[in-house]
Amino acid sequence: MNTLFEHEIYSFDTSAFFAAFHERYPIDYFPTLWAKVKILIQSHRLKMTQVIYEETVKNSEVKKWFNQNQLKRFLHVPIDESIQERVREILTEYPRLIDTRRQKSGGDPWCIALALIYDQGIVVTEEKPTDNIKRPHIPDVCLHFNIEWINLVELIKREKWII
Repeated sequence: MNTLFEHEIYSFDTSAFFAAFHERYPIDYFPTLWAKVKILIQSHRLKMTQVIYEETVKNSEVKKWFNQNQLKRFLHVPIDESIQERVREILTEYPRLIDTRRQKSGGDPWCIALALIYDQGIVVTEEKPTDNIKRPHIPDVCLHFNIEWINLVELIKREKWII
């Protein structure tokens, strides 16, 4: 576990980032929110594993925003042994977290694993728990591993952002 940080470290789910960036809080209409997200990233408090980062930058608008603001160096976490071990542990307990038949994101266990390696790691997702081991969502896995999970509105409240 990493105890170097005084504050929570947020691990964003790719789909939550996309939903915020494109649907719920488009940057053209919520520039203050995205300025605060940028500061959170630059403060090393919003992180993405390499897998999540690569999924996220497949979207050209997000990639452009990351590049314009030179954010990769702050938020990108290379895959290491500890993250890989956590992913294995997660998939051993929840093999159906990745469902290739439904084209479900392969990044979900990586998002959760990143939160696991930090003492105060928190997953940010818009998913809701299913309470179904055959069709688990990120919150189901977080509950099992005692990881806090919140949605973007909760992140805004927690950080006391006035938008």
